[in-house]
Amino acid sequence: MSLFKLSNSIFNLKLSASELTIYAYLCGLPSEYIMLDGAAAIKVKQATIASKCGIKAVQTVSKVITSLTEKSLVEPVKRSVKRNGYKGTYMYKVKKLPTENCFFFVDRSVFGQLNPRQMMIYLFICKSYNTQICDCWNSYNDIAAQTGMKRETVIQTIAELEVMKFIRKSRRKSRKNRRVYVDNHYVLILYVKGTFKGRKRKAVAPSIQPHFNFKSHNSNLRKLEVVYKFSIPQELKKVKSFFINFLKRGSPQI
Repeated sequence: MSLFKLSNSIFNLKLSASELTIYAYLCGLPSEYIMLDGAAAIKVKQATIASKCGIKAVQTVSKVITSLTEKSLVEPVKRSVKRNGYKGTYMYKVKKLPTENCFFFVDRSVFGQLNPRQMMIYLFICKSYNTQICDCWNSYNDIAAQTGMKRETVIQTIAELEVMKFIRKSRRKSRKNRRVYVDNHYVLILYVKGTFKGRKRKAVAPSIQPHFNFKSHNSNLRKLEVVYKFSIPQELKKVKSFFINFLKRGSPQI
């Protein structure tokens, strides 16, 4: 599981779904190239960006990067020229927002599985997710206001994310009137690689973050095995360290 940090203020930029998805993807790429001025840059093909961000046309990626450049979030670097006269791969300097105070984690594996509309809602749920109680309770109207989408589009997108097993939605009843539903609650579904007990073949087992309180991280892991009836002896330490880091860091602030 490969996680990276995004600032909570990313939704204050008022970006479109395509702009937000591409900007988040570029922020998640490692800056391995150091320029002459000392700034770090990333090197990626626009076709790769289109594939990872669920965009059909490469021309759309070019337009979105131009828009991000005008907003001073991305700075294209002059492409090198090969001996045969062809230009090299695109390189960019990405202006990342500060993540010292308010940030949230995103799994890099989600890129390439969601389109920009789905990614925008997924990122907002990750941002609003309370890592202490492992829950998110934003209403449809709140999500629509923060993302700039219509309420009907938000409802449709959340239903798609639930079918694709990225989130799990539950409805809570009012304390005064048990016949009335008042809130929608969302739980992020994470995936870890493990081995089913009693079988030699490896498989991917779902690991839903517990939406109930535990007294210790060890009880988290034991409960995880009991609920889904699988053991992950080789990845047990990684899962434990992930719970410790993920529950202590981040911010549920909106």
